[in-house]
Amino acid sequence: MKPDDIEELVNSGIPLKGSCFGVYFLFNNRELVYIGQGWNCFLRVAEATRTDRIFTSWQFETIADEQELIGKFSPKYNGAAYRPRTSTSK
Repeated sequence: MKPDDIEELVNSGIPLKGSCFGVYFLFNNRELVYIGQGWNCFLRVAEATRTDRIFTSWQFETIADEQELIGKFSPKYNGAAYRPRTSTSK
């Protein structure tokens, strides 16, 4: 879509929902690869782009039981053997 003017861009924008506290889910295609929790899911997902976690999409829910969801779905990047590499790791 090529917007014709700024009004079209404004009208098609997605509203920001504050800090978006809750649990976020990272997916690699259709596979759930990570579950995390944070006071600002947008920032947490942005931080995840600087690790070696590979994901193609994400979603969040305003729920608070991260550990129950990790136990239920067992995402590969939440495993005890997984040690994330961050941009500050050497």
